[in-house]
Formats: sequence, structure tokens, C-alpha cells
Amino acid sequence: MKLLLTIACFLLWQVCFTQQTKSLRKEFSFTSENDAFLLQIKDAYYSNGVFLNFRIADTSRSQKKIHAFEIGQKIFTPVSRKAETINEIDRPYCGYLFARYTQLNSYKNDALLQWGSSLGIIGKASLGEALQNSYHKLFGFKRFEGWKYQVRNAIGIDLQLSYAQTLFNFQDLFKIVPLGEASLGTHFTNARAGAMLVIGTFEKNKSSVLFNTRVNTGYAAPTRKKELFVYAYPSVLLQVYNASLQGGLFNKGSGAVLATPETFVLEQRLGICFARDRFSSRIEFTHQSKETASQLNTQSYGSFQLGFRMF
Repeated sequence: MKLLLTIACFLLWQVCFTQQTKSLRKEFSFTSENDAFLLQIKDAYYSNGVFLNFRIADTSRSQKKIHAFEIGQKIFTPVSRKAETINEIDRPYCGYLFARYTQLNSYKNDALLQWGSSLGIIGKASLGEALQNSYHKLFGFKRFEGWKYQVRNAIGIDLQLSYAQTLFNFQDLFKIVPLGEASLGTHFTNARAGAMLVIGTFEKNKSSVLFNTRVNTGYAAPTRKKELFVYAYPSVLLQVYNASLQGGLFNKGSGAVLATPETFVLEQRLGICFARDRFSSRIEFTHQSKETASQLNTQSYGSFQLGFRMF
């Protein structure tokens, strides 16, 4: 019996912890974003984000293709939790709950094209107010007092498109990857341009944790035992419409405090990624200029991601 138990434990250890570079076709990941990760006393603007993602590699051999299914929620608040009158709210209260499908395709020259669509809801129905009040009560934090002025309920559909391609690669130790993104829909219409600056041990874009593309069917599988690198991602965002500030495009309701978005938003992300066998992780810091001129301050937040791959 002891021998059988020892063999079973050894096999389980082999499955879970030994190198698995082939045919890890599926991946679950969890991402949490919060300004509290920066050990700040304040809790403001982009207050909290939670995302669950399932990715699966397509069996196509002509090119690497990944299907991704995501559900997520974002919460936005003004700079002060005491803000409960119209004149005190420098950034609208808003929750955003959504489901999204994306498809990523790899091409020659280390290029990636991703397209997708999302169905989401803003307002009280997004459960942003309910979730924030629940965890603030759980951890003994004071609640925000002005949620009665949050943006009103509105359902929307958005389409997303992004393209990335390595421009420069120095001996697989440093690379520059320009990245363009765009969204068109009833909640968010915008465009972003920037570039990834990556230093360390990394895979090609189609097999890297940088773009969450390590899942595979044996085709375009990672060639390194692990990835460990740091990156910077400076970018500029052109805002045309932002429902978290302006409310629903076709249904703004009444009684909400809304705001006009800044045309350009500057953003800087700094992060570190690690991946080996079945596991991936990412820690990221983001600093962003004001989304609307009424904001008293800029905003910063941290994020943490864990991923697990399987057959």
C-alpha cells in the first residue's frame, strides 16, 4: 500500500510540476487590478477590476489561433469616499460588468492580430456598488457615499481589434514590439498606440506570456523551459466615447453625475512576467493621466495575474 501511494504521489508530481512544453492546449487565468496593491491610503478612480479568462488553442496547423472567453468587472469612483454631492464628485461613480470573446491569430514576422467583441452593462445592474460595499465592509473600510449618483443602467456591445509585431530584436535579450488597439461600440470607442519594450528571457510573441499565448497543440509550442522578463509599455489613448464617464450612448437616464472625457490619455505600464511549464504569473504597475478634466489627480494602480495550463 505504501509503495502504491508513493508511486501515485510521484506520478501526480510529474503531471503537475515537471516540464510540459507540448500540447498544453487550455489555460485558466485570474487577474486582479486594484490601487490598494500599491499600498496607498487612498482608493480612487479605477478602484477595482477582476477578470476570469479561459483560453484554448485551435487545432489548426496553418497558423496558431487562440480562442479566449472572459468575464470581468470594473469599478470606478471619485477621489474621495466622502464625495456625495454633485460638486464633490470629480469622477463619476460607475460599475462595468461584461463578457467577451476574442480570437488571436499569429502570422509571419512575429505578428499577432486579435479581434473580439464584448457584451456589457454599466450602472447599478453591473453590481459594482454592491461588490465594493461588500468587501469594504468585510475589511473594515469606509464606504463611498455617493453611489446614488452613479451612471444609470445601459447595455452595450463593443468590438475590439489589436495588432502587434516585433520591430527590433537584439539576440533574444531585448525587443521592441509596437502595438495598436482600437475599440468601437456603444460603451467604448477609442484607439491606443504604443510599444512594448522587453528585456530578459522571452519567447516569440505567438508563444509568450507577454500576450498570453503559451497554450498550444504542439504546434508553435514554447521552445524555452521558462520565460522571465521585465517590460515597459508606454502608450497614448485617444478617447472618442467612454460610457464609464458619459453614461450609456443611447440611454443616459437621469440623476447621474457624468463627465466629458479628455481627448488624449497618457499611460505607462511597467511589469514583470514569469512562465514555466503549466504556470504563468504577471505583476504590473500602471500610471495614467486624467481620464477627464474634472479629476483632481492622475491615477495609479497595480495588477496581479496567475495562469494555469492543462491538456
